[in-house]
Amino acid sequence: MKSIKLLLFVLLIAGCSYSVYTTGYPHLKTIKVLPIENQTSSYDLRDIVFNSLVDSYESDGRLKLVGLSPDCQIECSILDYSNKIVTYSGSSIDEYEVRILFDMIFTDLKKNQVLWQNSSLMVSERYSLSDENSQFRSEEEAQEEITSKLFDAIMKSTLEEW
Repeated sequence: MKSIKLLLFVLLIAGCSYSVYTTGYPHLKTIKVLPIENQTSSYDLRDIVFNSLVDSYESDGRLKLVGLSPDCQIECSILDYSNKIVTYSGSSIDEYEVRILFDMIFTDLKKNQVLWQNSSLMVSERYSLSDENSQFRSEEEAQEEITSKLFDAIMKSTLEEW
């Protein structure tokens, strides 16, 4: 009998979950990610950023991606892109830094208001081709991390805003 009570207690506790996700806008259930505008000569960035945002919203699950009649939308422009040498020793390059400058607008379409806008959001990440201890080993890996940071910045400034 004790084991049944213990099992029921464990199931009850497991059924009650606490979510770290909050939303200051409970009326927002769906989102549309508009096509990315790319003002740089790195043409593949448009697709990289768009696909990353779509994947992040799908994985996150707080807002469902839709094509028609969304509750909110995200607009993104890539204003600048750079991949510069940060450190070097002698004739070899030790570390690079990728920087992407974004113009972001998150709009609540139900209430017809801009919830967040940042016209100079700079996100950067470093990588090294030669340092085995470097967290990122290629420009592409640095770009992936930047798009992940971009999504986090959007969520912290919109749905997670208190």
